[in-house]
Order: sequence, then structure tokens, then C-alpha cells
Amino acid sequence: MSRIEKSLEEAVKARQTALRSRAHEAGGPAEICTENTKFRPAEIPVVKAEDVDGRIACIREPNSYVAEQFRKLRARIKAAPGGAPRSIMITSSGIGEGKTVTSVNLAAALANELDNTVLLVDTDLRNPMVHKYLGLLPKAGLSDYLKGAVELKDVLIKTGIGRLVVLPAGNIPENPSELLSSMRMTALAEELKQRYSDRYIVYDSPPLLATADSVTLARHMDGILFVMSAGRTPNKSAQRAMQLLKGHRVLGAVFNNVQEQLARSMYPYPYELAGAHANGKKAGTPDGAGNGADVK
Repeated sequence: MSRIEKSLEEAVKARQTALRSRAHEAGGPAEICTENTKFRPAEIPVVKAEDVDGRIACIREPNSYVAEQFRKLRARIKAAPGGAPRSIMITSSGIGEGKTVTSVNLAAALANELDNTVLLVDTDLRNPMVHKYLGLLPKAGLSDYLKGAVELKDVLIKTGIGRLVVLPAGNIPENPSELLSSMRMTALAEELKQRYSDRYIVYDSPPLLATADSVTLARHMDGILFVMSAGRTPNKSAQRAMQLLKGHRVLGAVFNNVQEQLARSMYPYPYELAGAHANGKKAGTPDGAGNGADVK
């Protein structure tokens, strides 16, 4: 049994013990639970589709054009030359280019397959966003674990979305670079990567030109996806960022914020299911802006 699975199991047992204790103190019967009891919303936050940000199409609108692009990205990753990477870092040159949207959508797409388990790790300790996109309110996370303030089992969140588990960033620390370059982070990254062949670990990492954090994390990765935003990412910034990834396995680029009309003219295929255009909005475009994604 891996450390992750053991931590999840221990989290269930700890919460069951707490429930029994509270029931006993209240003078009521303690609930009898088995080790196979599933996580409950009252024990560990479970993601609800209505609380998820509209840009997370793989959860909000799984039959949409945008969700299909992330399934295409999933397929390309699994068919990558040299073998499918198990640990994947998502990064960009600057802020606001869609790396977190890409990270969460890709993790959800992978988790919805029948044969994969997925761990989504928010390593953007300066500006964490994964929990916000998923509508979660974690009290602690990766930073707290790296500081030794909590155990791993206490910060893992089983979402209820396929087989997706989230490790949120946690409380914003004063020394994010030092935490991410620590031996504790190295040990954790290796543990997560080596244990099971059916597990994908998706890391949402900081922008490359903003901090040294992603360059530090890159050494732990099997592959890296570089996110660019149409009409936003300057060519020079993209080139400078790619220079920082020299020597690492860059799987490819995700071109974000592509106008849906343009993308459809390039790839005309009627794959949407009935109801994909519900509520009078275009599939995959909750804000009505017509934005999508493409994979290169």
C-alpha cells in the first residue's frame, strides 16, 4: 500500500474515531463504520459541479468542445514518444495565461478514465488557485506538510470526481522557494511518482518568468506542458521561458483562449451530445466569450 493510500485510509479512521467520540460525549450511540466506508462530504470536502468554476469544462460541461480538447490532450500525453509521463508539470511564462485552468481540466479528464488514478498537486505556493477553481476551502495543504506542521493524510482531498485526489497548496508561506527545493519535497515527489503505474500526478506550478520555483520543480517531472494564451503571451516571453526548460522533457504546448469559431473552422466535427448547448450558452464557454483551447 502506498503512502498516499495509507494516508487516505488513516484519514478515514481518524474521522471515524472523532465521530464516535463526539457521539459518546453527546450521550448518543456511536456510528459503526467499516474500513471501506467512503469519504463523506461532512468529513472531507467533496467537489460539487455547481461550485466549480465555469472554465473547468471537463467537470461543468463534459460534452462541450473545450472538454473534448482536453480529452485530446489526454490522448496525446498517453501516446507521447518515449512513453506516457506519470508526473506532469503545467506551467507558463507569465500570469493569467491559463495554466491552472489547464491543470484542473487535464486532471479531471485523466481521472474520468476507467483505469487511472490522479493526484492534482498545487505547487503555486505564492498564488494558489486550484482549490478556488474546484470550490474547496482547505485549511492546510502542501506548504504546511513541507513545514512539518501537518501529516499528509490530513491535507489530501478525495474529490468524488472520477478517481481524482487533490493536494492543495495550503497556507501561503514566507519561503516558498526553499520549501519546494527542500529534501522533503524531493522525497514526496519521488514517492508520488514511483509507487503505482496507473497514477498520474499533475502539478500546477508557478509561471516560469515570475519565480525560480518551476525550474526547481522541473527536475522531478517526467514531462512538462507549456501553456500560452492567444493574443496575450508575448513571443519573447515564451522564448525566454522555454530557455529555462532546456534539458527537460517538454511534451508540447497548450494554446489557450482560442476563439471557438476559429477552432471549429479548423476541426469541424459534430461530436456534441444532446443538451450540450443548454441554458442558451455555447458548450464549454460559460461566460459566452467563445473561448476554447487547442493542443500543439
